[in-house]
Amino acid sequence: MQPNSVARPRVTLPVITAISLFTLSLLVCAKFYANFTSTIQFDAAQVVLGAVRDRLMTVAAVVSAVVALLALWAPALSRAAGATPLRAIMMVTTALIAFTAGVLPQLTSVLPAESLRGVLYDGAVLLLVSLLLVFEALLLLAAAPRRPAPASASAPEPASAVAGMRAALFLFMLAEELSRSFLPLYTRELYTPVSGLSETLMMGLPIGLFMALVAVFTPFAGAWADRFGSRRTLLLGTLPAVAGFAGTALAGSLAELLLWRSACALGYAVMFIGAQGFIARNTPAGQRARGMAQFVAAVVVAGLCGAPLGGILADLLGYRATFAASALLALAAAVAAAVLLPADRGERVQNRGFRLGDVGGLLANPRFVALLLFSSVPTKLMLTGYLFYLVPVSLHAAGETPAGIGRLMMTYGLIIVLLGPWVSRLADRTGRHALFAGIGGLVGGAGTLAILQDAGVPGILAGIAALGVAHALNNATQLALVPEVCRTECARMGESSVFAVYRLLERGGSVAGPLLAAAVADRFGTQAALVTLGGLGMLCGTAFCAVFLLAPAAASASRTAGEGAAP
Repeated sequence: MQPNSVARPRVTLPVITAISLFTLSLLVCAKFYANFTSTIQFDAAQVVLGAVRDRLMTVAAVVSAVVALLALWAPALSRAAGATPLRAIMMVTTALIAFTAGVLPQLTSVLPAESLRGVLYDGAVLLLVSLLLVFEALLLLAAAPRRPAPASASAPEPASAVAGMRAALFLFMLAEELSRSFLPLYTRELYTPVSGLSETLMMGLPIGLFMALVAVFTPFAGAWADRFGSRRTLLLGTLPAVAGFAGTALAGSLAELLLWRSACALGYAVMFIGAQGFIARNTPAGQRARGMAQFVAAVVVAGLCGAPLGGILADLLGYRATFAASALLALAAAVAAAVLLPADRGERVQNRGFRLGDVGGLLANPRFVALLLFSSVPTKLMLTGYLFYLVPVSLHAAGETPAGIGRLMMTYGLIIVLLGPWVSRLADRTGRHALFAGIGGLVGGAGTLAILQDAGVPGILAGIAALGVAHALNNATQLALVPEVCRTECARMGESSVFAVYRLLERGGSVAGPLLAAAVADRFGTQAALVTLGGLGMLCGTAFCAVFLLAPAAASASRTAGEGAAP
């Protein structure tokens, strides 16, 4: 079997296929019931629902049986299908498409056109989510250790260690992303009048507080990981997140919600930094970039799956039950870290620690300040203020359910997944990182102003898509610009310290985003807040282009000065 093949495909592929089919059957059946009973008398709905449920389960069982029989009677076919995770997922895709073709006639015959459209949309989203989840499972199986010799049993394979971390990180990030499409709406349910604080402002407070505490906890999480080891830090650090999700599900007031979301922020900071440190320790220097790519992929895929899946669960089970599901996923992440990750020891890092004086030293660099204020901070501000806060509130006001909101928000992640790698390669090949970052800022600001042309769902969807394109253009290029504009500071303080300050200041946009959006929405309305953020994005993008693209001589002089100051 090839080194990158799926472990025991004759067993793995039928099991994963069957789980995917029956999970998809249950969710589609629940969605069908929600749409059908709203238009048909209850007694008639029960009869039709029973027939549809039987049809779903029968088709799922038949497709699963066919896959299992093929694995039993044609083992060579199973081995060929499991030669790589990509081939394996194509087999699962074929089974899911066959299932869809088998149940579609039944749904078409009993559902009104409008209700059928809702079921099909959610079914398509669930199909994509199922495939993404299957892909994560196959990647873990593909990198599982192959019974190492006793002499090397204590030294786990780097690929296996990174795959285990990816699985734990994916589960945790999925837990956090489940509430993305409805957190402001859940906050509104718990709001009680507070003197001087409106409902609109309080709806944005949990997001802003979460981002602020993540920034505060991140340096401590990094120090804990260096001292105690990533695995031990992750095991202890994810427990507050488990408690936080469970407490959020049981919260009876906004104060309790804020308290439990603070616990989630601690777990998020620990998992984020601990995962990065673990990958750095367990990958050779020549494979470090590929290891970090696994980290980024786990976060992005969790975002793609979390928002739509959480919205559907919220529609079917309610907000509190969805937070309970997040607690179970966070607990599963802790279990995955305990089972899949090898023990590692803390180590004293040679780089000097973060110092407050580093902030002042970097803020004396005008080009670093320009990068921060005109690109990095606006990017985070648009993410949390526009996508995380205003989009759910606006779509809910337009009549969308949490499932519909999650489905639309999924557009953002899909665009980043499709465009991000291509943009990064092209920017590295041309060396024009500032150009891509500047275009990204302009695209994000201009696209979100589409609300002026259409104040409904199409205008908001255009803004979501534009934000996805913008962040695909500038997320990676911003990071590449930091050492370019801070060559002197990197030589003096070290790149780690420079990036620590950059990340800390950048998160100011994450904190300010929902609070600014809520303040403007409270004073002038939600549409005015959407326009304000779009206009701010345009202004910042224009200022960035003026500094980095219209003044090449200044950039060249700064680069020359930095090289001359470097030892």
